Amino acid sequence: MAEAFLEEIYKEAELAYRLKLAVEYARIHDELHMGEICNESFQPLCEVCKEYLQQDREKGLALWNEIQTLTGIDNDSVMRGDVIEKKILPLLQEKIRLCGGDICVENEEGDYQFESSASGFLTLKDLKHNKYVHSASDPMWEARKLAEYIFTPQKKEYSIRGLGLGYLIYQLYVISAGTVRIHVFEKDARMVEYARSYGVLDWIPEDRLEVVLDENPVAFLKSAAKEDMGYYVFLPEIYGEPADVRRSLEDVYMQFATPKKLHWDSELNYWNNKRSDCHPISDLSRLFLSSDTEFIIVAAGPSLDDNLEFLKQNQGRKTIIAVGTVFRKLLENGIVPDIVTVLDPQARTYRQIEGLEDQNVPMLLGVTAYWKFAANYQGDKYLVPLPGVHEEMESEEAWAIGGTVTHLAIEAAIRFGAGSIYLVGVDLAYPNGVSHAEGTMDRTVKGMEDMLPIKGVGGTTVYADSMFIAYRKWIEDRIALAPKITYYNMSRIGAKIAGTKEACFRNG
Repeated sequence: MAEAFLEEIYKEAELAYRLKLAVEYARIHDELHMGEICNESFQPLCEVCKEYLQQDREKGLALWNEIQTLTGIDNDSVMRGDVIEKKILPLLQEKIRLCGGDICVENEEGDYQFESSASGFLTLKDLKHNKYVHSASDPMWEARKLAEYIFTPQKKEYSIRGLGLGYLIYQLYVISAGTVRIHVFEKDARMVEYARSYGVLDWIPEDRLEVVLDENPVAFLKSAAKEDMGYYVFLPEIYGEPADVRRSLEDVYMQFATPKKLHWDSELNYWNNKRSDCHPISDLSRLFLSSDTEFIIVAAGPSLDDNLEFLKQNQGRKTIIAVGTVFRKLLENGIVPDIVTVLDPQARTYRQIEGLEDQNVPMLLGVTAYWKFAANYQGDKYLVPLPGVHEEMESEEAWAIGGTVTHLAIEAAIRFGAGSIYLVGVDLAYPNGVSHAEGTMDRTVKGMEDMLPIKGVGGTTVYADSMFIAYRKWIEDRIALAPKITYYNMSRIGAKIAGTKEACFRNG
């Protein structure tokens, strides 16, 4: 259990959290769940009033009056929510501050600091990296929202890497109604003790929880890969990990989080794209019946600028598949690709073709690509089904795409019968800190402080973030599945890509 001095604070902080949840139910007119919380909270609120009256009679009476107001409201969830949010919670939170004071204490080693949050629950600050592990305002509410983001009843167990003070683990237990067993993989034994003494880890029944102490991520990665196992990487704890461990954990996090973050956009796009005049991808596949065809994949890395002449020389000789990011740049340089591919579900990417809607180049779209591509582009458009996206409604095989439009373009070339594939602008790194080729919408220059050194072409060392590293792994895995194709990496400044031959000349 938490240290004795925290018990009363946490008891009242938990009550405030429950009332905050009641307000959320009120905002969606869920009288059933709101009423349940209000009924459960009445007696605890009365107990708080008794204590408050002894400490600050005026505010204790004010809280009692608001409780009576709340109980007198019938059939008006909007008003009940307002009374809780505007009247009761501020008084209760002031009582919690009065009881808990202002805690700000470093641990013995001087690498973590325990602080009071506005909610009453302690938060934790990583002093080495000057980052908070939990919200400094309300770590329990933050954990609730994160648990809602992570949890799905389809999973019967969960593996979490990183513990913090146990708020997320507890909320996963709560939101699942105790139906899932939670496996926590933590590298620091101190964190387990902190979570028990200053957090809420002991609020979870032992039969629902397993804590594994292990610095190596392998056990977590194996657990996360199990069927029916949900998983999550608690990001605030990975900053202190060695570079290779951090890389593997960020990769796993991205596999979970990237589609999750874009779920709503993807759903909206899917239904609009299915209602559009797009053709099935099989219609485009039939146009590429010959074997041993040479393809060029054009991505937006900085080395694209070094290969424009190569593209001009091979236009009409090799099939050019360009990602949407470079479509405008190629046209401006007199290069008309044979296919353009788009995948991203976000609205901002539409700028890639804005003003180019009258072009005749066939467009290949992931089925969840931003809907305006399909709605406005006047050339022929072909939809690619994706795994896990309403597959039961599709008549064609889903293409497994690793989250990057370059992967989509490579997948198309492989499926269209490529004998050789030339990768242009597929740098997957930040040469001199530059992300993209000149004239492309996402071109930025970044510092190398938070990047990782990786092998570059020609035995060099280049730097990449976790996103590019994940993209490279997905592409390398796909290349490995089609080894009969010859792959050429035309970049001289990017990452080494396993399974490719590195170009020995700049243009040719």
